[in-house]
Amino acid sequence: MCGRVGVRKGIEGLVLEHLGAAGATADWAIPNANVSPTNAIPGVRLVDGTRVASNYMWGFLPPNAPSRAFINEYFTFNARADRIATGRLYSKPFQTHRCLIPVNAWFEWPKIGGAKKGTPCTITPTTGGLFVFAGLWGPWTDPETGGGHDTATVITTEPNELIAGLPHHRMPAILARADWATWLDPLTHPDALQDLLKPCPSEWLETFVGGPGDYQVG
Repeated sequence: MCGRVGVRKGIEGLVLEHLGAAGATADWAIPNANVSPTNAIPGVRLVDGTRVASNYMWGFLPPNAPSRAFINEYFTFNARADRIATGRLYSKPFQTHRCLIPVNAWFEWPKIGGAKKGTPCTITPTTGGLFVFAGLWGPWTDPETGGGHDTATVITTEPNELIAGLPHHRMPAILARADWATWLDPLTHPDALQDLLKPCPSEWLETFVGGPGDYQVG
């Protein structure tokens, strides 16, 4: 799973420069060294053919979800790549509600050498920039407050050699720049979409010992 990510100050400029997306609000990318499920996470989707960046609640909520507690109860902050095309929860958004999720880091707690307690590990891009995860999104209205939210999930896939060696059994599906438009394009065939959800090359990643408490977002 991928249950913690980091968002650094200045990610807005990277998203504008690399993804060509304008922010929907002035505060859509909130620096946070420990973004966890139900927190705000940045995302980019097509709106009338234009890439728009805005905040999403991290964790997919179907329209009939009774509360945001659904996210942690059913672990909908991640969606397995091998199940999204046929699963009841994700098959429709896989067809119509795809998004990009840009972050600067993600964190894992692998249990090294059979240890009972995990060791915090930070994974960042070797370029020093950002990761762009494949994601799905959906609108949800809180039945208690009547407030509307856009929610999103990070798609995960098998680990590459580096992540498997931590060890860890899953990793986010990280998209190459050349594939961002293909992922967002509503006309892309499902088979072509599925082909994008493979583990990225290990050389795209760097790992460090340390967790969110050691990660600097300023």
